[in-house]
Amino acid sequence: MPVNLAVMDVVGRQEAPVFTWNPVEQMWVQERGGAAKPPPAPHDIHAIQTWFLDTEDNEWIQTVLGPMGRQLAAQWRGAYRVPEAAITRGTKSPKKRNPLPILVGAVVLVALIGGVAVAAPGLMNPSATPAPSGPIAASNVPASTEPTAAPTAEPTPDPTAAPATPVPATPRPRPAGPSYTLKNGTVVTYTGPVTAVRNSTLPASFSVALANGRAGTGAFGIFLNDPVTVSNRRAVNGTLDGNGRILLQIPTNVQPGVYQLLFSYSGETAQITTVSVR
Repeated sequence: MPVNLAVMDVVGRQEAPVFTWNPVEQMWVQERGGAAKPPPAPHDIHAIQTWFLDTEDNEWIQTVLGPMGRQLAAQWRGAYRVPEAAITRGTKSPKKRNPLPILVGAVVLVALIGGVAVAAPGLMNPSATPAPSGPIAASNVPASTEPTAAPTAEPTPDPTAAPATPVPATPRPRPAGPSYTLKNGTVVTYTGPVTAVRNSTLPASFSVALANGRAGTGAFGIFLNDPVTVSNRRAVNGTLDGNGRILLQIPTNVQPGVYQLLFSYSGETAQITTVSVR
């Protein structure tokens, strides 16, 4: 018979409070446990995550997604990711080694190598006389009567030949529309309409340019979000093309009103504009 370890490990102990962070509504949702104050906002507010209270140490600890967290991850497909930073218990840093013995050994080794190099000529040829340390006197050598060749002049560089310099890349023109800059410098621009007809679709088009000017690549998701009513939320995802662009048809079978248009790319989720559904 399977045992639910998350409920209680000792008979009679109260179930620990468990909360899941909703990154779209920016709020905690209690999964289980008695009435308790939710933990403070997490470091990464754009990721779905579940935390439980360790009552012994009175410390909030991150754990696997609860049922509500898994439901949110399935609903906002493409927006779920692992948080970039989480509170974890500190570990002791490894003890640093003392570099003094290594430095002493290196000095001794250099001294031994120098002594062997000085004694090497005498060991190889004992009868050889050491070379004089002073300057050697010049002998009477007749001067050469042949004329010495004049030193050749070094070739001068051609003043007309300029050094080749790399041509800087032409920056990609940014399309018109609301834009949002990610933490890594990537710029996301919305190029679609800001009004839509109810019970139809919104042709939501985006353009993504990396910090180095190149086109973005990879998965891209969008959300038509109602901050109040869950049933009026719609989500679609796809993949950017070779020019860093994407066009997604998001359903508008929702109640008339003004909705948040959010996107999810490169580990971040943010609102880029609002859309009016008539």
